[in-house]
Amino acid sequence: MAYRFDIHFQALPTADQVATYKFVSFGFSPTIAVKGFQMLLNQWAKCMLTPRGSDPTDLEYGTDFTKLIGSNLDLRDARDVTSISIITCNTQIYRAQANDHSLTGSERLASAEIVKFVEDPSAPGFDVYVEIKNQANERLVLNLPGTALTE
Repeated sequence: MAYRFDIHFQALPTADQVATYKFVSFGFSPTIAVKGFQMLLNQWAKCMLTPRGSDPTDLEYGTDFTKLIGSNLDLRDARDVTSISIITCNTQIYRAQANDHSLTGSERLASAEIVKFVEDPSAPGFDVYVEIKNQANERLVLNLPGTALTE
């Protein structure tokens, strides 16, 4: 039986994120294959951070979360957009996993929700912490990349 793996990607350092407007890359060390909870985290983060409409094979894939960067939304509205983006991402992951019977419980999404939203009016911007839980009851709190809004 062949094993199913995903490609692991890594978050870029903050300075590189600011300079390149990219959040993740395949990393600086050789690419490695992942499965289990890390595979789910990668799939979720990729969906969340992909701008909707940027995938030519599926124009509905992704969320509007990245549109917050450089926007002039009020921080309360930014929280709402983030929440809607998480719901959109979860729905897409559920749909993608629905007919895939090869996934284990650690690779299946149970839930993802905001556990902490830290406003920084002086920047202006925010940090958002999302708890991702799989069906094997493993949990991880993911800090999405810091987002700066414009005045």
